Amino acid sequence: MKHLICLLLFCFCLNGCSSTTRVYYWEKENTGAERFIRDHNYCLQKADFWPWTFINFMPDAADTLDLRLNLKDGGIWANYSPYPGAMPIFVNTATPSKTVIYWWYARCMRNAGYRERRPFGGPL
Repeated sequence: MKHLICLLLFCFCLNGCSSTTRVYYWEKENTGAERFIRDHNYCLQKADFWPWTFINFMPDAADTLDLRLNLKDGGIWANYSPYPGAMPIFVNTATPSKTVIYWWYARCMRNAGYRERRPFGGPL
């Protein structure tokens, strides 16, 4: 019984460590868009402490999937510009996970050589 309580408390604490949405702005010299997306997806997988899903009886079909940027859906969003002045890439998973631990993701990206940059606020 003690182990069950500890496990439930641990899961509750892990869930409390993350907020609903976090946006990261990354930069790395000599890295293209494809490499960034591979690194981002790899780090999302590593940061998910519960990567398994239950059976989904009503999967989202391609014609019903909403691809608009909607930050209130939660999850980790990443913004990356391949070079100064380029159009930034803004990525997330197709279905944001509530089980991703944000600092695990950020640590993985830093270990891959990325560093956080300040978001572009527009002209002064």
